[in-house]
Amino acid sequence: MYFSVLSYFLLRKLYILYKIINIHNLSNSISFEISKENQLKIIWGLDSKNLIYTYIKINVQKYTKEKVTLSIKFMINVLTTFSNEELFLKKKRNTLNIYSKQGVYKIPTYYDHYFNHNKNILILCKSSFVRRISLFSKLFLKILNKTLFFTTTNKDEELNPILNGVFFQFFTHEANFVATDTYRLIKYTIKNFKTDQRIQFTISRKYLNIVREILKNEKKNNIIIEYYERKNIIFYFKNHIFSCQLINENYPDYRSVIPHDNQCHVSFIINKFLLLNTIKRISIFSKNRNSFIDFHFNHNKLKIYDQNTIGTHNSISEIQCQVLEKNLKNMKIGFNSKFLIEILSSLNEDFVYFELYHKMGVLRPLYKKKKEESILILIMSIIKV
Repeated sequence: MYFSVLSYFLLRKLYILYKIINIHNLSNSISFEISKENQLKIIWGLDSKNLIYTYIKINVQKYTKEKVTLSIKFMINVLTTFSNEELFLKKKRNTLNIYSKQGVYKIPTYYDHYFNHNKNILILCKSSFVRRISLFSKLFLKILNKTLFFTTTNKDEELNPILNGVFFQFFTHEANFVATDTYRLIKYTIKNFKTDQRIQFTISRKYLNIVREILKNEKKNNIIIEYYERKNIIFYFKNHIFSCQLINENYPDYRSVIPHDNQCHVSFIINKFLLLNTIKRISIFSKNRNSFIDFHFNHNKLKIYDQNTIGTHNSISEIQCQVLEKNLKNMKIGFNSKFLIEILSSLNEDFVYFELYHKMGVLRPLYKKKKEESILILIMSIIKV
């Protein structure tokens, strides 16, 4: 292996990759491999089946099939000490030597125990039946931002991996993206989504966070998603390729928990900012960080109580709303204030439509004009009638 490259371009490429690795406290090792098209293939592996590939143009001095594995952090630290100059890199035994105008610098290399597994992963995927979906990267980033915080935390992944992911459903006329942590559920729908086949799969939060970091650097490009029958999925970005495993379990029937009979106890429209700031204010005075708050209706006014500090002046607020339907004369219902703050903060619209059922609430943003998307959010509650 012997090639030359401008230090700035290699540094920039490695730094983008390192940001993804560092944010999620992942493996620090990367591998270099020369392709025949005067490109350096840079490979990072979370494990033997979950890999990121990226490429940079180089001038090949001597082509070999060997692969070099090294520390990305160490390489970045060395490259930052150079101005934008041409460097020559050559593999010699257990080092990758950098030849510059100032001297020769030896980068230590080591054995990649994933090499024998990951070198053929794309070939193995290609042998399976594949289905392809094309998405705007900006839209995909929006999907992830809407759904990821509804998944369970990483510490619960081993106990219930299916709830640690986002469920993707592609139909011929629309696409649904669903996530839940059993306390909250979001169904984000894109209407008039055109695809010639029905595909559904679940991807782990851990891998989707990596996808999101890549998308932040490729906001104006399309991406291709290749699905390989409940095994792997490959994301093709402009400058990266990411191959990861799917969660090979059936997603729970989320439709069974979404009420469809419209027999809600109370439905109302309310200003999102007014409701959000009121809950935040009550939470500031609350004794507990994750407190429960009660909703109580009196004509067209909504009273909000903090369950932990009932009786104090700071625990009660009253705000105006438009009640559309009310089937109970007297009703109180409790919600986790932290969950409500996160949900309301995730919505961009000024007003929300809120339905209250037995032990749950359903929120929908109220759009000013017709949109090719819809959002339904369900939050579990404690009801007191």
